[in-house]
Amino acid sequence: MALVALYRSAPLRQRIAKGYSVFVPDPGRRAADLVDALLADPPLLPSGPAGQPYVVRGGSRARGALWIDSGRVSLHDPAARARAAGTLAVSVARVAADVRRRGGLLLPAGRQQQPDPAAGLCADLHSAEVLNPVQREVFTNLLREHTASLIALTGRQLYGPAGVAPGGSARLSRSFDQVSTRYLDSCAPEHLERVRTRLRQEERVGRLEVMDISPLGLPEVDAGGDVTVRLFDAQVTVAGTLAHALLVQALSMWSRDMERTGRRVRQVPQSLVEQNRARAVAHGLAAELLVEQGRRTEEPPRTRSAGHTVRALLTELMPFLRQLEATTDELAPLFLGVEMAGAAAASGFVRNENDLLAHWHRYDRTSLDPERLAQGLTAPDWLTADHLGAANRSLAPGSWAAARVWLTDRVTGPASQPQPQSQPPHEAERDRKPESRREPGRPAALSADKLLDRLADPDIPAPEIVEALRSYCRTGGALDLTRPLRSRGRDEARTLRRVLRQRAGQRVRCEKPPASWEDATATRALRAAGEHGVALMHWDLPAQDRARVREALRRMGRAPDGVRTVLLTDTHYTAREDEKRGTVEVLLVAPSEEADR
Repeated sequence: MALVALYRSAPLRQRIAKGYSVFVPDPGRRAADLVDALLADPPLLPSGPAGQPYVVRGGSRARGALWIDSGRVSLHDPAARARAAGTLAVSVARVAADVRRRGGLLLPAGRQQQPDPAAGLCADLHSAEVLNPVQREVFTNLLREHTASLIALTGRQLYGPAGVAPGGSARLSRSFDQVSTRYLDSCAPEHLERVRTRLRQEERVGRLEVMDISPLGLPEVDAGGDVTVRLFDAQVTVAGTLAHALLVQALSMWSRDMERTGRRVRQVPQSLVEQNRARAVAHGLAAELLVEQGRRTEEPPRTRSAGHTVRALLTELMPFLRQLEATTDELAPLFLGVEMAGAAAASGFVRNENDLLAHWHRYDRTSLDPERLAQGLTAPDWLTADHLGAANRSLAPGSWAAARVWLTDRVTGPASQPQPQSQPPHEAERDRKPESRREPGRPAALSADKLLDRLADPDIPAPEIVEALRSYCRTGGALDLTRPLRSRGRDEARTLRRVLRQRAGQRVRCEKPPASWEDATATRALRAAGEHGVALMHWDLPAQDRARVREALRRMGRAPDGVRTVLLTDTHYTAREDEKRGTVEVLLVAPSEEADR
């Protein structure tokens, strides 16, 4: 047997319970009765890769819902995930056919035209394997910290002939048996008992499994001992559910990496978790989430769009998604719609399956008819198709193609630097720099979002702004702040640009695209960057010439003396007499005297 891969924080097995609701057209029959009859005589489902058959389960809380349970499956590479998705899709199709044979329809949860729409509201349950109590604690707390982002990304609303109701999660907004997760100082039995006591005092329930993240799993789906995530509303397609499974797997690997290196998850105040959870439940990706403020202040609380926090989370998870060998096609349902939208405000782009149903209804009023949706659930190919990508491609083919190129570059990641062949392996390991690959005392490279977070501090001094920009320039690749700034909302983006725009002596106004770095305006900007650390080149010109500026900068290549260029602004506006004008701003960031090139 050959060793084909080696991981420090390897993926572990995961259990997926895929939820759907049952709709009975005959008003004289109840969906719960049909569910009971099917569970008493379930259809034969295919077996998973390990040989265990997929099974159908019911739930005591949602009597009109069914779950197709995969059992523990491995999702460590694209081939394994494709097998799991294919088997789950075939299982869903067989259950849908059996429900139809009994006089009902298997539908995505949330159909409005039912006696009790809430009876069929259900979650997709993801239960991840953990190896020890510390992993259980860190994984639970990490999921807790990102509760609002996960709800905003995966929430689904009621739908019907009139379209899709606005908002985030219809299920969580109506739930009386699910509460926000409490921080775990430990998973020792005595501490878990204290958490149960707190739940009894605050929520009048004493069971850990009522929390959004159950640290001991859910016995009803045979997931005792795992960590079960109850945040995700049941998705329409298997493709959506597998994308979320990949997200859970990456979060699990992140938590194990933290445990391996002796780190713990910070304790976000419970009140902040609950307020942001409520905002995400109510508004989904349109929510404005509160930002934790380290010190007391009289200023109004700062907020950040849910779209921004989702993008920041996905960026943090990218190293683990690369370890999982995730492909562009697998990640597209998670990344592309959110990236194309740029912000949480309504944009027309399809970011999740809530948007997908609204998009279908906008272009075809009969698309949400029960018969049509039920027919889709009987076709495995339809269940595993990327409907979000198809919708965005039809809306904006160019933007969709550009976003796929962007995502492919992110998935590929920076090329690793090979070690000199003359250096023996043991010496290479001994002399290897820390994982951040920086000299002692040298600041770590900053992502765009972390840079903007740092610059959001109103008291940040000018020298720290320069150092933060230098740290951002060490990330490599294209240095472009336009997309991250758009995700911050208009007011915050305006404030951040004001911080980044330099004083008058460091600004160089340019009349036309430069031909080379030896042009007079480029030379003045380089001189200002060398003297002050940062300079700004500013163009205000006809809107159609913006592309000429960008092309000129690409053609000029790297600036001399290690100076890096950062695109700050690329936009258009309407001037007097309806003239279309454009603004392009580029920061020139000079290296420190130590020349970190």
